[in-house]
Amino acid sequence: MQKTIERNTTKKTKRKRVRLNGMQIAVIALAAVVALTIAAFGTYLIVERVRYERDLRNYPVAYTERIEQYASEYSLDPYLVQSIMRCESSNDPAAVSDAGAIGLMQIMPETATWIAHKLDLDDTYTVDQLYDPETSIRFGCWYLNFLQGRFDGDVMEMVAAYNAGHGSVEDWLADPRFSADGETLLSIPFEQTARYYEKVMTAYEKYTTLYPNLFGEAAAPSAEP
Repeated sequence: MQKTIERNTTKKTKRKRVRLNGMQIAVIALAAVVALTIAAFGTYLIVERVRYERDLRNYPVAYTERIEQYASEYSLDPYLVQSIMRCESSNDPAAVSDAGAIGLMQIMPETATWIAHKLDLDDTYTVDQLYDPETSIRFGCWYLNFLQGRFDGDVMEMVAAYNAGHGSVEDWLADPRFSADGETLLSIPFEQTARYYEKVMTAYEKYTTLYPNLFGEAAAPSAEP
């Protein structure tokens, strides 16, 4: 008896290759580009949000009512006052520098005594008042107004003088290496003051960007780096 061996044969199914036409390829490519764009934009938004929140932490505002009050009284840009205050004391009214400058606006006691005299406060002023936010902002704004008049509103010269003293800036203006006409400072030769000026201008840019309506329309930003 002959055995019949049955072999199972597997039928192989041939898959048909799908050929895409030009239009289909274009649609797929466009979809990929859109997806990548959306992903990139989402990443951008996240990065910008992180940067924004970091800037808010690094550039907080403080005592804005007093800044606006005395900036208005002394014809100053309040954003510049806030920027200087942040760079001087990090908005800390109890700050005291190694050199002995005190308060929010970091005013030296001898300078404060001179300012108090100019404001007819000789009988009432004491050095401890420099820790008072209102006194510090008032004295700082008075001094900035004094520098504004002395240097014809030039922001670089005002800020440099606030840091290095108006006598130093006048010496630089008289030096042809730093001023061509004796009126406009081309560069700040003292590295510490140059860095200080850059810090203040960076703070100014941050404050005007982060808080565009902080001081109202009447106090629009006006300082020019």
